[in-house]
Amino acid sequence: MKSFSKAYQRIGTENAFAVGPEIAARIKEGYDVTKLNIGEPSANIADTATEAAIKSFQNHETHYMPSGGTESLRIAISEYLKSTRGVAYHPDEIIMSPGAKGVIAGTMMILVDPGDEVIYPTPSYPIYESIASYIGAKLMPIEVKEEKGFRYDINDLKKAVSKKTKLLVINSPANPTGGVLEESDYIEIAKLAKKYDFYILADEIYSRLAYGKGVRMVIHKGNKLPVTHSILNQPGMAQRTILMDGFSKIYAMTGLRLGFAASKMKKFMADFLTFAINYWACLPAPCMAGAEAVLGKDQKDAQNEVKLYEEKRDVAVKMLNDIEGIKCHKPNGAFYLFPNVTGVCKRLKLKDSEALRKYLLTFDAKGKRGVAVLSRQHFGKKLTGEKEEYIRISFAGPKKDLVEGIRRIKEAVEK
Repeated sequence: MKSFSKAYQRIGTENAFAVGPEIAARIKEGYDVTKLNIGEPSANIADTATEAAIKSFQNHETHYMPSGGTESLRIAISEYLKSTRGVAYHPDEIIMSPGAKGVIAGTMMILVDPGDEVIYPTPSYPIYESIASYIGAKLMPIEVKEEKGFRYDINDLKKAVSKKTKLLVINSPANPTGGVLEESDYIEIAKLAKKYDFYILADEIYSRLAYGKGVRMVIHKGNKLPVTHSILNQPGMAQRTILMDGFSKIYAMTGLRLGFAASKMKKFMADFLTFAINYWACLPAPCMAGAEAVLGKDQKDAQNEVKLYEEKRDVAVKMLNDIEGIKCHKPNGAFYLFPNVTGVCKRLKLKDSEALRKYLLTFDAKGKRGVAVLSRQHFGKKLTGEKEEYIRISFAGPKKDLVEGIRRIKEAVEK
């Protein structure tokens, strides 16, 4: 038979989901596995969202909808972005997507030709690398290092950018590290973007999960909300940036697949609408009704979750730093920890963090207990010269699971 597409053979995956069958197989074998691997909020969606979605169903709003999203939702998002980013987007400058991945794919397919240079952080959300590789871009990963708080090192960025750079990917707060770019970083990035004339994809899906240093307080419908700094706060950057955001993380709507792109680039948004029509046509009206509802005046559910995340972060970081061979940076955003496990790997004579991940999943064969985490290898290809080993732990779930999971890690690596 004829061969399959060569381009598709370059595509990657999201290993947070790819390891799911392995975890499920161990559970089927009788293992009690504490799951710290998925960035899945343990909260349910707000009652206002549930009520709005049910009402939409009752009104029989189950037909095709505008491909960009309902006008009322895009108006609500524009108000939200004015509050949180300080940029006045017209509703036509916002297009809904089934989750944020559609924004990554659409941005790269619209902007990037084969051979164009795409700069992105590593370790990072693996879909950046996956889609850029699929398109045939020249991959330009830059390691975000622990000693820099898992931020871009501006000196490394200056060495990487050139007139050949087409797109720079920013993820702040970041998956898997929790790294948060500072205002000073954005000032330098803005200078480089203007000098070398490249576009920016700003993944700010975790912008409301902000703690400690670097938090800005904004007002939205009478609510004081902590948010991180944004490239959009820099003069002129809204005109060359595609903002990627959504409802999955802050509003616990992961399964409803509600992301969006916002940009001041008229031609890009026209092309992105065409991309949306080709790939998903439209989003379900009841889901969009739920999204519109959570952007209202009542933000207490979301803000309570942010407080709980910060509390869980503090407990988990302390517990991890008390384990021999582990050191854990305290992140200023998102709901992930990225502890350095190099010492553990050496002491247990394990090749790398992926070997450690597999060991942890079934560490107690007699008692049939394990803990599920992800390894550095799940977040982009390791670069030549990377010597440290890391695992990712999500503190999005229940506190009791987080505490039990770290207790099991301690038992597994110290026994």
